[in-house]
Amino acid sequence: MSRFQLYIIIFFISFSLFGCFSDSQKGQKIPPVPEISAKIRRDAAIAFLTEAINLSPNSPDNYYKRALLNLEGQNFKNAIEDIENAIGLKANQGKYFQVKGMILREMGKPQEALTSALNAEVLNDESSELFTLLGDLYQQVRQFSRAKVYLNKSLQISPNNGETYYYQGLVAAKLADTTTALRFYDQALALKPTFLPIYTRMIETHTALKAYDIAQFYCTEGLKHFPQSGELYFQQGQTYQRSWKLDSAIQSYAKAIKFEPKLIKASFQAGGIYFRSRAYRLALPLFEHTYKQNPAFPEVKQYMALCLEYTGQLEKAEELYSTLIAENAQDYRALNGLWRVKRKLLYGDASIPDYSEVQDSIITKPKNENVRKIDTTISLRSIQAIQPRTRSSYKTDTFERKLPQSLIKN
Repeated sequence: MSRFQLYIIIFFISFSLFGCFSDSQKGQKIPPVPEISAKIRRDAAIAFLTEAINLSPNSPDNYYKRALLNLEGQNFKNAIEDIENAIGLKANQGKYFQVKGMILREMGKPQEALTSALNAEVLNDESSELFTLLGDLYQQVRQFSRAKVYLNKSLQISPNNGETYYYQGLVAAKLADTTTALRFYDQALALKPTFLPIYTRMIETHTALKAYDIAQFYCTEGLKHFPQSGELYFQQGQTYQRSWKLDSAIQSYAKAIKFEPKLIKASFQAGGIYFRSRAYRLALPLFEHTYKQNPAFPEVKQYMALCLEYTGQLEKAEELYSTLIAENAQDYRALNGLWRVKRKLLYGDASIPDYSEVQDSIITKPKNENVRKIDTTISLRSIQAIQPRTRSSYKTDTFERKLPQSLIKN
């Protein structure tokens, strides 16, 4: 073999090795497969079961499994339809009635849920989960003795069930035994730290006790597990509001609305803070958001009308006051409001000051949410104390004594 042929062979071997190395490097640069979310898995499973049901519509277990998935995804309408179909095909299965009870509980129908859960017990379904469900339902309908019996039976079967201790805490709280309730909540949290209702109840309880630092601790701990929980941010806002940290309360309510737009109690409370601070232009969109989600929400139309009146939108205020009077001819606040608006339209608008320009809206807030680093509660109080040097001869109603209890006590 000549030297030239040897060089050629070495060149080809080196080229081949380089190609293998390049391919291996390319393989290392392939981006990781994105993680499949729980929702994608659930939707795929529902699609699979739907196809199976279409092929075999007389299989009750397929309806039962799909009902569980719809319950997990909070699609309660489809869940109740599926479990009814399963029961219609095979009515002697206790687990079907148990799931029906769980769905009805989530739909806010505790009495109907209790009936279904008792049917499951009659069919010899004596699981810890069923007894816990029965204990919860009995405490919801305020039959506390029966609730205790079933919760104790559940713990005899499964002594490490955190949810059971949580419902025992609810029973104690409703019987005004706060110390015992907190003890049960602590046990529940130790056994099941990923159960969201425990955190909300702990925050509510410690806020009511004015232990605001402890309440905020549970807010922080809960948000570690549920960083996009609107309910936790709402409870955090309640704690800030009760401790007069109004800016922080508004920011917490803003996050609650961001993550759960249908959590209208957050928008209503934030609107109430702006309203009491006389930032009517900022309060109005929050009350409108509440009204859009639930037109029957208590007091929301009254506050919308007041905001419209105080911001000079008199025609719209007149229309809304008229609507309130049509709904209740004895609504003296709407009658007074309509009289004021008509007077302003006839003799001129003597508007009260609006301090919206010195505050931030949580609806149209800049993208940088951390612009404001401190609470300006003192500033808000100072703003409320400012009075014009000359008062208008036109006398307006004082709204503060007419605020609903939901805004005053928070």
